Amino acid sequence: MHILLSNDDGFRAAGIQELAQSMLAFGQVTIVAPDGPRSGFSGAITTTTPLRLKHRQTEGNLRIYSCEGTPVDCVKLALNTLFLDERPDLIISGINHGSNEGICVGYSGTIGAAREGCIYGIPSLAVSLDDTAWHPDFQSSIVYTQQVVQLLKDGLTLPAKTLLSLNIPKGEVQGLKVCPMTVGRFVEEFVHSQDGKGRAIHWLGGYQVPFEDESEGDWHELRAGWATLTPLQLDCTNHGWIEQLSAQVEASR
Repeated sequence: MHILLSNDDGFRAAGIQELAQSMLAFGQVTIVAPDGPRSGFSGAITTTTPLRLKHRQTEGNLRIYSCEGTPVDCVKLALNTLFLDERPDLIISGINHGSNEGICVGYSGTIGAAREGCIYGIPSLAVSLDDTAWHPDFQSSIVYTQQVVQLLKDGLTLPAKTLLSLNIPKGEVQGLKVCPMTVGRFVEEFVHSQDGKGRAIHWLGGYQVPFEDESEGDWHELRAGWATLTPLQLDCTNHGWIEQLSAQVEASR
């Protein structure tokens, strides 16, 4: 089994380094990750400057490369250079320093890298820990990632155009629960201040809350101490509303 790892925290981040060591139990591991932090880059790609892939280290079954681009750039470049002749069996993005539940799916570079693998038809998994420390305890994250990888190795087949997102809570974990994504939004998003010359500046921050009518999903379960496993899909179409929208468009002619 050959596993391609990427992330949005950079190839030096503790999360991807510890994940790489744990994945060696399954076979070969190749890291292709940004040369520095790229959090919040979602599906961004680099089109105005060339990309460079730099070999950093090879030790046994582990190869490490860095890329100057985004998380999605890393996956694209890896699949179109290092893996031209033979695709990886699995792509894992993470372990991210911070959770990616709920609406974070739309912003996360960790999810973006896994989504790109899914676009290429390769089984892909995003892994995120609800702890933003530079050196958090990744033990539970590794245990549950290994569990999911073993399921895939033993024959779990993802539906077409589907990827997995695994989120692990900080501290004690109740277990693993499959659940849907929680839809919500960020609130109190900016801290407003001034620079040294008195000009307005705005620091992005805030926190996520689910919509009031939202049923329980990964946001709720993560806060209850559960590791959450959510199947995500490439198709963002609201299929349940297509017929009604089509009828209204036809009626307006």
